[in-house]
Amino acid sequence: MDIPIRNWPVPQYWMPTPSQESAVTGGIPLKSDSGTTPGTPRLGSVTPLSGPLAFVAITPCRMVDTRAFAGMPAPFGVPALSSYVTRSFPLKNHPTCVIPPEAKAYSLNLVAIPQGPLSFLSAWPGGYPFPVTSFLNSYTGDIVNNAVIIAAGVNGAINVVAGNPTDLLIDINGYFIDMPQAKNSLGGVVSSSGSPQNLPAGWSSTRNGTGQYVITFPAGTFPASSNPAPVLSPIGAVATLQGASIVRLADGSGTLTVNWSNDVTFSFVVAAN
Repeated sequence: MDIPIRNWPVPQYWMPTPSQESAVTGGIPLKSDSGTTPGTPRLGSVTPLSGPLAFVAITPCRMVDTRAFAGMPAPFGVPALSSYVTRSFPLKNHPTCVIPPEAKAYSLNLVAIPQGPLSFLSAWPGGYPFPVTSFLNSYTGDIVNNAVIIAAGVNGAINVVAGNPTDLLIDINGYFIDMPQAKNSLGGVVSSSGSPQNLPAGWSSTRNGTGQYVITFPAGTFPASSNPAPVLSPIGAVATLQGASIVRLADGSGTLTVNWSNDVTFSFVVAAN
């Protein structure tokens, strides 16, 4: 029985032709881990990451939808992917799925809606070489999805390329932050109105006057012996952090109060060591 290969890596019997390879890489030769022997896998560079990363789960959010009726704003919408034409998506600049600047990698779900047989769909960090690998295949032209983790590339972008015309959907359900030796780290995004955009389950936020926000976290969030400390970054606005304080109760619940010089959407990470 011939079972289509639907996920990474692309089978060794598939390799792009020189013209296909040049179309994706802009004519830059791809690095090979075993010379230039035909049929051997080739490897590109990956985003350098140092130390362990902490995963921050968020409410799933649709970042890319190339279907015309979806109405996704540029560059996250139309047109559909063309054969061997690389698309770059600056995920940290998304207008509705707000991703903090600290994100080092993304947890994504890619969905291909091909117009016919799809030889491969590949994604990799923006600004880095095409790795000649595949996250999914659809030789029968069916709708296929796959969960992937991709490091944030230059300016937080990821690149995507397909071997055949296809629409593409990308949903995010979390991201990774650089938090060495953190025993417990949580974070999210709060909008300038005080409403939560990406917060852990059970967390809430409110705005108490110009530039002041109170984030409430539930019992059991931080152990009694922990000393939680926040790291905050404004998003898309100029604002000065005037103060941040955490009150942690005995049951691990508490509040994080943040004061900015003006109303601002911001990201935060709280690490308890």
